[in-house]
Amino acid sequence: MKEKIVLKPTNTNYLFKFSIVTAVYNVAPYLSEAIDSILSQDIGFLESVELILVDDGSTDASGAICDEYQHKYPENIVVIHKPNGGVASARNAGIAVARGRYVNFMDSDDKLTPDTLSSVYDFFIEHDKEVDLVSVPIFYFEQKNEPHRLNYKYASDKAQVIDLTTHYSYVQMSSASAFFKREALNDHTFDTSLRYAEDSKAIMELLLENPQYGIVPQGRYLYRARTSMNSALNGSKSHREWYIDCLKNYIFWALDEAKSRFGAIPDYVQYNVMYDLQGRFKVDEIPETVLTPHEKTIFLKMLFDAVFQIDDHIILEQKNLSMELKDYIMSIKKAPDSGTLQFDDKSEDAWFQYPDLSTGHASSYQLRLTSMELMKHDILLEGAAKIYLRFPYPANLFLRITTGHTTHMVKCCFREDPEHVFRFNGQKLAVFLKFTAVIPYEMFSGITHIEFCWDCDGHTICYHSLHRMAEFPLAYGQQKLLLNKKSYYATLSSQMLTFEEATPVSKLKNHTHSVLRRIRNICYLK
Repeated sequence: MKEKIVLKPTNTNYLFKFSIVTAVYNVAPYLSEAIDSILSQDIGFLESVELILVDDGSTDASGAICDEYQHKYPENIVVIHKPNGGVASARNAGIAVARGRYVNFMDSDDKLTPDTLSSVYDFFIEHDKEVDLVSVPIFYFEQKNEPHRLNYKYASDKAQVIDLTTHYSYVQMSSASAFFKREALNDHTFDTSLRYAEDSKAIMELLLENPQYGIVPQGRYLYRARTSMNSALNGSKSHREWYIDCLKNYIFWALDEAKSRFGAIPDYVQYNVMYDLQGRFKVDEIPETVLTPHEKTIFLKMLFDAVFQIDDHIILEQKNLSMELKDYIMSIKKAPDSGTLQFDDKSEDAWFQYPDLSTGHASSYQLRLTSMELMKHDILLEGAAKIYLRFPYPANLFLRITTGHTTHMVKCCFREDPEHVFRFNGQKLAVFLKFTAVIPYEMFSGITHIEFCWDCDGHTICYHSLHRMAEFPLAYGQQKLLLNKKSYYATLSSQMLTFEEATPVSKLKNHTHSVLRRIRNICYLK
């Protein structure tokens, strides 16, 4: 049941521009760095920021660190010590005393870049009547340095108001990277019955009322990727609440609430729900220590009951859902018509055709190139090809090598990679086949193209999604190689490897291309 708390009435006489509410639990090694990132905000900490540290029953030195900072900044820092009740409970306790015009819920081991609050504040002032919520991009640091997968919505590098009725894939799931109007939180707090997705539900409540929010790429939320993060994330898969309670109290709540308000489920609600659900499809098998067989049956029914309420295009547009899972979901959703296998020998492709859509194009599955070794008489190529097991199992993998009007077929030795098997609910859906191929130098002459293919029930499928792994010596540009005492320009594209023998004409052509690339780079820099 949602926690009932007494909140201050709406007012416009805020003491601070921002209240940063931080739930604190056993983060002593990181807490000072998080707090210091707030102290160093260029908006001015003393005059503009209130920091509310909610010690949620920490058993390490976290509580003492909170008190130490509060002693230094008694007018700006509020410390609440409470028994452990979870992050939702801690955030609600902070909301109840917040005196800032805008509220954020930064986690206690993360950071904000110095210009984040000033950038968000400027945006709110300009768009105050349009939005109740503003978000900034998330970037990981420490164990990995990369942007969050949802940062595509900031690609234009422009601060703007997003209308989810048209940009429905621009979902906002994190309250830590979001900033809320204080008055908007008078009626919306965090659901303490949720161990997972409490962020998503709090945000969804606001977006159902106003499907517009702001994005500010100039700020940055820095998410600490700790060594233990993966185990913590995987740990969610070991809790019953992630499977059943989250679906019941968030997923179906969102779907039902949307239908109740609008008579139909808007695309932005569907996309948000499917984004959240996709992690459940990536669980190989649920241990009986987590769900009993009866609970597992209930969960799977709930999972597909939710999916049946999501439009096909929303499922197929998910950016982080694999091709095999998209088709697997479609095959169940469309049952008893689970798709008909179709071949196109001209395009050398295969797919599953449903009455109103097609999925799982075989040529689009990934082929990874891992190694290329230049031997005395030949080239040794190694890699791994992904196969969706609804297709007939490959009779063989082979390289198609074309030089002028001559074509050679080189068979690969291959085997399944046991470390890269993709399952759902114990069912094996896809595998990577590790392969090795030996190409004699005598097959190279003039311009030589190497394509990667497999035999699917007598039909040739040609891979059109080649990916070089970090250890593969060729990049996607061009590289000069010496093969059997002859010079070649080697090029890797998404569809093939190309070797062009170095001749006066090819040298001039490649020199021209190189000069043009340099000119384009210079013009771009200007």
